[in-house]
Amino acid sequence: MKKILAILMTVFFMAQITNATTIDTTRIYGVTIDGIGKLPGIVTSLSTMCKKPTTRIVFDENVPATNYVNAVNQIHPISFIMGEILDSYYMKTYNLQQYTDRTNEYLNLLGDKVDIWEIGNEVNGEWCGTISDVVAKINSCYNIVKANNKKTELTLYYNYNCYSNKNNEMFTWVKNNVSTTMKNGLDYVLVSYYEDDCNGYQPNWQKMMDSLHVLFPNSKIGIGECGTNKATKKAAYISKYYSIKVTTPNFIGGCFWWYYRQDCTPKTKALWANMDAAFVKAFTGALPESPAPVAAEQEGVTNTKVILKDNYPNPFNPTTRISYSLPQESFVTLKIYDAVGREIATLVNGLKSEGEYSVDFNAGSFASGFYFYKLEAGNVTQVKKMMLIK
Repeated sequence: MKKILAILMTVFFMAQITNATTIDTTRIYGVTIDGIGKLPGIVTSLSTMCKKPTTRIVFDENVPATNYVNAVNQIHPISFIMGEILDSYYMKTYNLQQYTDRTNEYLNLLGDKVDIWEIGNEVNGEWCGTISDVVAKINSCYNIVKANNKKTELTLYYNYNCYSNKNNEMFTWVKNNVSTTMKNGLDYVLVSYYEDDCNGYQPNWQKMMDSLHVLFPNSKIGIGECGTNKATKKAAYISKYYSIKVTTPNFIGGCFWWYYRQDCTPKTKALWANMDAAFVKAFTGALPESPAPVAAEQEGVTNTKVILKDNYPNPFNPTTRISYSLPQESFVTLKIYDAVGREIATLVNGLKSEGEYSVDFNAGSFASGFYFYKLEAGNVTQVKKMMLIK
């Protein structure tokens, strides 16, 4: 019975993650894979994320589009895809005609499976070649993609006080080199930032995104690349970047962690759980927490932590019970959210004394799928995931 239930959960989850066919216009959960080796592990890792991700596939230099057909066909059903025409490091090795030919080749073969086309990567980077060459290439690519009615994305390199030539400073470069047509017509404009490359500088994301929005008023904006190769910092960076709070109009998050293939594949790697938790935090405002273990009762020993327990049963149809415990009197809210982070029910909203509590959630009027329940008690917030199967 357990085996059958596990199979049903897997099949159901796959159905849920594939049913959204259009990228969310308010939030993108991005990851980057810079290679397609060990593809089954990549597919499993992506397909079991709590939110349908947008996977940026880096199309390697001097590699034909045919090499990516299998990977794109397998990834597209379980993830949106952003195709990176060419990594910034290799842009200077392609002349304009070669860059144009490459764009046409990839678009013609993969255009029906790639949701967003990255026409230029870190285009103001000082390693990309002469500015005039870079501008010619992205203009050509932009025109091709737009002519085919596909979505365009431009990635800029945020280099506050980290540039050698002032003409490559991100905002200066944009003002001098991005055409009015592109400023008004790009679908997405994202910012690549690696703080390890910029002396640990911590950007004022609100101010920076506000300024970006002024330059690209019609574009969705966000973070196009982030990451670190320092193992001790990876978990903290993942949590920090995916939970950035910005109120700028058209801000969609993104992040596109560069090391997803290395850090989160296979999904048994610890950082996969960090990434999944960061996705949860991005749309509920809190990290999921497991209940602390409760020791055997001893005289004089009491629970000192707020504990949100696993709902039971889970999966459920249509009712499940949610239990929690309070070590002291607290004002408590217990709310239910759907898979896109919308609040759909409030089960508790009031002052509660110290003790154990349970409340039933009846999902009879809701559709099958994943849901989240969020407990706030005093200054403690905990979130857990549950599945409704009808």
